Amino acid sequence: MHDPEPATRRDRRALEREQIHEAGESSRQIRKAALARDARSAAIRKASFGIVTVAVLGIGALLAFGDFLNRPVAASGAIDVQSSMAGFAPSVIRVKAGSTVTLDWWTQDAAVHLQGGVHTMISPDLGLNEKLRAESRRQVAWTVPDQLGTYDVWCDTCCGGKDSPTMHGKIVIEAA
Repeated sequence: MHDPEPATRRDRRALEREQIHEAGESSRQIRKAALARDARSAAIRKASFGIVTVAVLGIGALLAFGDFLNRPVAASGAIDVQSSMAGFAPSVIRVKAGSTVTLDWWTQDAAVHLQGGVHTMISPDLGLNEKLRAESRRQVAWTVPDQLGTYDVWCDTCCGGKDSPTMHGKIVIEAA
């Protein structure tokens, strides 16, 4: 058998340099892979944060404005009026003097929030003194007086009653 000749010093150093170069190349590839992994992880975190943010805002909007999504439709020719803890919607109702109007009046407020379990619509100047049970709707036929002007109407059974600035609305009587 023949033994290979011992490597020269130059050959040994060249071999060492090659091994060091390969180790450095391997280290660069490992760093490059780690950076790519970190970039993917950061992108996933950003996307997850975006999805959670949109979901939270969507749920908040649904809770805040959900009443508008399932708002009942007023009967044909009737004026749609909602009573809530925030007041009347619309806050201003326009009617013609001497006419007979139908108010399609409704609420989704629960009885526990209302004194006596009802909302009221009161305006002595207009002859209005109506009650609406919690979580209900009813039609109110009303003959509009002939006196033109803007009149206050209020709910006297919740949130401070007549003294509460939010529990007021306006009825504007215009010329026929």
